[in-house]
Amino acid sequence: MESNLLAWLKSIGLDEQRSRIYLATLSSGETTATELAKKMKMGRTAIYDNLRILEERGFVTAIRSGKRLIFIPLHPKELYKKTDNQRQQLKDLLPDFLSLYAETGRSPFVQLFSGPFAAREVYEDILNTAKNDYIYFSPPQETINTIDRKYIEAWIGRRVAKGIKSRALRVASKTVEGEIFSGNSKYLREVRYLHGQVDLKSTIYVYENNVAVIATRKENNSFIIHSPDLAFSIKQIFEFLWSISLRS
Repeated sequence: MESNLLAWLKSIGLDEQRSRIYLATLSSGETTATELAKKMKMGRTAIYDNLRILEERGFVTAIRSGKRLIFIPLHPKELYKKTDNQRQQLKDLLPDFLSLYAETGRSPFVQLFSGPFAAREVYEDILNTAKNDYIYFSPPQETINTIDRKYIEAWIGRRVAKGIKSRALRVASKTVEGEIFSGNSKYLREVRYLHGQVDLKSTIYVYENNVAVIATRKENNSFIIHSPDLAFSIKQIFEFLWSISLRS
């Protein structure tokens, strides 16, 4: 992953040393020149000079906190705006940048998608981000109405090919016909049903440190929240409901 990120940063004009320093600031979230020098095993003066150049080029921001000068990295999403001519290449690398940025767990952020293909952004992010598995709450019929059935069937095949497992808590009254949507083990999916008095309008996915929501066609949007704390909390709710829900 790091070699790809270094290659891309060098392609937009950073040398290798400054590219590595920028990635180090990403994994730290915020840092001082002294802290970074220890981490990079470089001289403080060399680190400071490179940070100043990165600041001039907009890759870090320096803020004064008492006597300390703290350097904060440019958010990976802002790189996307910064480099219009290389937008597609960065889009392919964005999950790697975000996973590195997420190591700090300090700054939750939200991505909002609108329009007829909004739901696809969530599904593609699951494939790009989920390592082994994910969980979700779903009213299946509501969800299938927001996305092309052929796309989701092909997506399930891609998910299975990557070995990504899922567990689903579903609204029993809103099922979708077709074995590919079932709890059959060959689709790497377990399904349980929420109690009859529970209803849902949106599908909620939790994977790694992300919570994604696909709204109904009426709202016609979806969003992804990166927040380790929120993801942890919703996972706890899911596990409780899973333990008391009905097996398929």
